[in-house]
Amino acid sequence: MTWLHRRSLLSLGLAWAAGARGQVTGGDGLIRLIVPYSAGGSLDTIGRSVAEGMSRALGVPMIVDNRTGASGTIGAAAAARAAPDGRTLLLGGSSTHAVLPAVSPKLPYDAVVDFTPISMIAEVENALVVSPKLPVNNMSELVAYCKARPGQLAFGSSGAGGITHLAGELFKITAGVDAIHVPYKSNSEVDLALLSGQLQFAFATLATAIPHIRAGRMHALALASAQRSPFLPALPTTSEAGFPSIIAVSWAALYGPSKMEHTDVARLNAAAQVSLKRPELKERFNAIVTRALRSTPEELADYQKRDHARWRRVVQTAGIKLEG
Repeated sequence: MTWLHRRSLLSLGLAWAAGARGQVTGGDGLIRLIVPYSAGGSLDTIGRSVAEGMSRALGVPMIVDNRTGASGTIGAAAAARAAPDGRTLLLGGSSTHAVLPAVSPKLPYDAVVDFTPISMIAEVENALVVSPKLPVNNMSELVAYCKARPGQLAFGSSGAGGITHLAGELFKITAGVDAIHVPYKSNSEVDLALLSGQLQFAFATLATAIPHIRAGRMHALALASAQRSPFLPALPTTSEAGFPSIIAVSWAALYGPSKMEHTDVARLNAAAQVSLKRPELKERFNAIVTRALRSTPEELADYQKRDHARWRRVVQTAGIKLEG
């Protein structure tokens, strides 16, 4: 059985040495990490990898609880309702704590009030990519091509109201161009539509697009991040391409319910930092084109606030309205 297929109990039954590094509030009970996405996906891999290292650092068994549905909001709401005793955590992130709160008028939780930030965990970068059939070589040429054909080009996303959709709208606003949004059900469907020429451009996650980019089947123009990616070091950033405000990074972070004890937050943050430094974690993250990120609780809270504000401005300017 590989590490990816270990289900639920990551460490239960292991006898830790007498030097175990302290317990969270509530004694010797296990810690539950709610991952609001399906088992086997990239976010599940991130959650299980981090939980494994934290369990060892804390000397406390951890289980991963996949609470799926409603773009992650079901699991997030379950974590928000949990007791703030440090024994229920959430792998949240850009979707549950920045994008959806900016897009959805009604969520079963308040992304700020109902949670305690603990630590950043990871980021997955997105790149502006074009169909190989499009005669453009950089962002400026794409903008000129779009302006010469207003309303004629289509860009895809992995779903209406998601980060790849909002990134496309941010591009339209910043560049002053008009293009048609075509939502799909997954990133892989967007990639296939680009390869077939059904779409002209998209903000694609590197996790699925990078094999096509490296093989020359898809042309990447810029990375929608403040710094270059170690996975595609030759690809310029949007800032280097002349569009510094176009930033669209998917991220994952560790949260607990609101009103957690400061000592529990500090202990869990320290365990997360230890876990994120493990060579095994880096290897697993590299396999899914993901970068580990470490932070203090305060840095996470500030990052979330700024990311939410960015997408809220895009939603308001573009007039995006989703039902529900």
